[in-house]
Amino acid sequence: MRIGTRITFATALSVTVTLAVYAMFEVRGRDRSRREALEAEARATAMAMRTALEELGGKTPDIDVAVLSRNLARELARTTPWQVVIVPADPPGTAPPLGLTPQQLRRLRYLAGSPQLALVEHERGALYYAVPLRAGTARGLVVTGMLELSRPTGMLGDAKARDMWRAALLVFLIGGVATTAVWFLTRSLMTQPMAKLLRGIDDVAKGDLSHVLLSERDDEIGAVASRFNDMTFSLRESRAETQRHNDAKSSLEQRLAHTEKLATIGQIAAEIAHEVGTPLNVIAGRARATQKKAGDVEAVHKNAEIIAEQTARITRIIQRLLDFARRKVGPPAPQKVNLNALTLTTMELLGGQFSVAKVKTRLVRAEGLPMVSGDGDRLQQVLLNLLLNAIQAMPDGGAITLETSAAIRQRPGLELAPEQLYVCIELSDTGPGIPEDRRDKIFEPFYTSKDGQGGTGLGLAVCAGIVKEHDGWIEVGDAPDGGARFRVFLPC
Repeated sequence: MRIGTRITFATALSVTVTLAVYAMFEVRGRDRSRREALEAEARATAMAMRTALEELGGKTPDIDVAVLSRNLARELARTTPWQVVIVPADPPGTAPPLGLTPQQLRRLRYLAGSPQLALVEHERGALYYAVPLRAGTARGLVVTGMLELSRPTGMLGDAKARDMWRAALLVFLIGGVATTAVWFLTRSLMTQPMAKLLRGIDDVAKGDLSHVLLSERDDEIGAVASRFNDMTFSLRESRAETQRHNDAKSSLEQRLAHTEKLATIGQIAAEIAHEVGTPLNVIAGRARATQKKAGDVEAVHKNAEIIAEQTARITRIIQRLLDFARRKVGPPAPQKVNLNALTLTTMELLGGQFSVAKVKTRLVRAEGLPMVSGDGDRLQQVLLNLLLNAIQAMPDGGAITLETSAAIRQRPGLELAPEQLYVCIELSDTGPGIPEDRRDKIFEPFYTSKDGQGGTGLGLAVCAGIVKEHDGWIEVGDAPDGGARFRVFLPC
């Protein structure tokens, strides 16, 4: 429920309850005033009639009470709604007059001992006002009868009902007017400004920081709008600064990757130069043999085949180097990469280095290995760097095992992330291994353990950056047979 609706509802409830309580007391007060006015009218009429009757009784003591009662009732009914009954008092030792109700008898007996009092009662929808009729004697005032006035009080209930309906109507009208006024006020003063602020927050959540709120009022909502504008301005400045840092970082990473690639090309070129020397010597020897046996057609033909074979071998070696050198450095282009084929090509590219370094190799490729999405050239650069590091870690020769497999893993650092399928490239060597205190540092730029041996300290840093670009990670540990083990995980 919106805050404007809550305020409107609370205001309507408060106003309605307040008006209803006030109306209830007002209706009760009016009803009590009417009853008091009716009782006052009955008192005045009764006192006037008692005075007249007492004077008349003093002058004519043998007057007929029944006839007098009927005459008074008839005369009084012409001008007022009151009904008059005169009840004579019971002489001691006599039965009460016939035709009296139990209530009249009770009132008469009550007033017989209280000549100064009057009795007011509401019974059976009527008001009864009774006063004693007195006569002066030597012993004082003596009650000679009772004067009773009665009148139906149905008009009091009707008047009260009309008051209640009128009060309910006023409560409804005033409550409705107050609720409508509060609704319009909250809508213009709160709901609409808050809706603008919420739209601005939604735009910011979607990445649009250009939203600006006009501070139209000098109150708390205007202050919130000003703070919102300040916040979006700060976020725009922060985003621009972050973008500048990211661009600078990306440019630096590309330059570092290019530098490391040039270093790798230099290493490979040096090894290939040595590898090319063998077929060149064969070509030179066969050329001299051909020159000496120019007349022997069979020997010339055989030497020409050998020369052509060795020339094709040199061409393949140079072409592999050129293919690697011409690959672009930058964000990975999305394509499907077969890591089984990539590992085989990389091992063939470094075949000469393995032979010169007296390193035995073993390639184990999993059947039905899933594809990965990424840039095959950059992934091959990762394999080349890891393999060259393994070769350099075994100057006296050794063994390298390269294995591909599929594994279901949970990404490190994301405890709530679900497990998913990854492709793992595991490279193990029989070198001295990597001490545990250095494993957290080897992926830092310019950190190298090859001091004085030409290491740049960029190889593993570049590898980690490329793998991270592919949403993967690298784990370092000890190989089962000693040496170091690198495992590269890439999502399928």
